[in-house]
Amino acid sequence: MSMIRVLSLNLQHGLPGAGAGDGSAATGSLAGADISDPATARAVMRATAEQIAELAPDIVALQEVDLGQARSGRLHQAAFLAEELGMPTCRFAASYAGPAVGLRRRPLRSALGSPTDDVFGLLRAAVGAGPIGYGNALISRFPVAGWHVKRLGRGPSSIVKRGERAWDPRSYKVFTASSRVMVAATLDLPEDVGGPARRLSVASTHLATRGSMAARQLAAAWAALAGLPGPHLLVGDYNLGAEQVEALGLGRTVGEGHTFPAADPTRRIDHVLTDLWPTGPDGLPLTDEAAVAAAGDGEAGSPLLRAVDWGTASFIISDHVGTWVDLEPVG
Repeated sequence: MSMIRVLSLNLQHGLPGAGAGDGSAATGSLAGADISDPATARAVMRATAEQIAELAPDIVALQEVDLGQARSGRLHQAAFLAEELGMPTCRFAASYAGPAVGLRRRPLRSALGSPTDDVFGLLRAAVGAGPIGYGNALISRFPVAGWHVKRLGRGPSSIVKRGERAWDPRSYKVFTASSRVMVAATLDLPEDVGGPARRLSVASTHLATRGSMAARQLAAAWAALAGLPGPHLLVGDYNLGAEQVEALGLGRTVGEGHTFPAADPTRRIDHVLTDLWPTGPDGLPLTDEAAVAAAGDGEAGSPLLRAVDWGTASFIISDHVGTWVDLEPVG
């Protein structure tokens, strides 16, 4: 039986980052590239796809993904990567519709696949402009049985003092929190891959930068994902450390390795979360067979995922390092 390899990567809208000049993939010429130029944006994304392909993932969870943004060459980044990778399953889910700088709004439908998915979509179409947004995406080589999107809300605005005069309103800047979203897919697994797991529900998300809000969003995302056919994988940029995720007791983190900042990673804030592995009365993990039975309340057909290998990988883009895990279904 083959392993299932899942990769999480925060694209940072395709901005060339710490890996652009490291010589690992003949990408030195792309360091500092202006990706607002469509040809350059495609070159950067094509080089990124080549680096992803070297890892041979089965599932790619993406965050900070642009669709039609001027700053990234008007590319549909998720669809472009899926095509370059030859992966037939692809879904983008917008955290917001609209430009990165300008009037943002909640999309009517997160895919932004047609003008009617955005309140201003028909107006944009009338002047020859396509959909525009920003969010998360999932790409996979496995066929999809169903898509699911969960909006996770936004945190409170914050006021930051930037000037010297405490009494001067101009010394303060208001930062509004971004909306957050989870996109999930229930995938059909080939028998030679899934073994006892005929389906797998996997999600990509990007949580708030404020820890308390990120924790609430993570709990909401996991609750929504857990209602889908298992086993389950919640993948993405949590903006939380490993100890913060584990303290919530929602699931079991798998994999390791620092992911941020890309130039000199010192923290792991990008995670892969899967179902808890049941323990016995002695507090020790159960054997495979007993764990599967316990996870299904004694019923068959409740497989779990066991991590067998993991690592991190630098890319020519982003201020994050990608993190990947090889998983084996047991049951």
